[in-house]
Amino acid sequence: MNLFSYDSMLSRFLHLTADILTLHVLWLVFSLPIVTIGASTTALYYACMKRVRTGEGYVFRNFMHSFKENLRQSTLIWLILVGIGLLFTVDLRIGMALDGALGTFMLVSCSIFLIPYLLLCIYIFPVQAKFENRIRDNIKNALIMALRHFPCSLLLAAIYVTFILLLLSFVPFIGLMCCCGAGLLGYLTSNIFIYIFRKYIPDELERDLEASGERFI
Repeated sequence: MNLFSYDSMLSRFLHLTADILTLHVLWLVFSLPIVTIGASTTALYYACMKRVRTGEGYVFRNFMHSFKENLRQSTLIWLILVGIGLLFTVDLRIGMALDGALGTFMLVSCSIFLIPYLLLCIYIFPVQAKFENRIRDNIKNALIMALRHFPCSLLLAAIYVTFILLLLSFVPFIGLMCCCGAGLLGYLTSNIFIYIFRKYIPDELERDLEASGERFI
């Protein structure tokens, strides 16, 4: 096979790299107003999951479609998460400032509720990208999935923690993240979310294979 043919490994890698770079730039641009980070993240996952599932390369079109469709709900979800995050920050600061049993109680209680909050932050925008539901239903489903598929949740958390640690300790990784960080992280974690979501959409794999021109043997 020609190294530079459309179906060669090199060409597929270059196309994937271009798509990841494109999605990273789109996520950055559409996140600039800050309040639209939720809609931008939802669109990122929508485009990434379609790219992984079928090999479809229309990442710009898919991103724009999802951004417009989910702008209102994803923005509201983002503002809710920010509000809760600020509340946690204030409570933790107060707990650290207080002495004795009251301070310890506040720290322990915040730490307990912080775990489902972080799981919600990981799951909610992929769930929003995949399922058309009311906000409260997607929040509930995101938490249920996070707990039901806890090993996958640990793997997702490990990926995020690894990215953060590399950012803090490995200077060349900062350059990589500036070039394609959001797209790369979205693509890697999308593979896990697709595995989880297919538990709830059993016929999706067959439809994806048909869409990508493949068939079961």
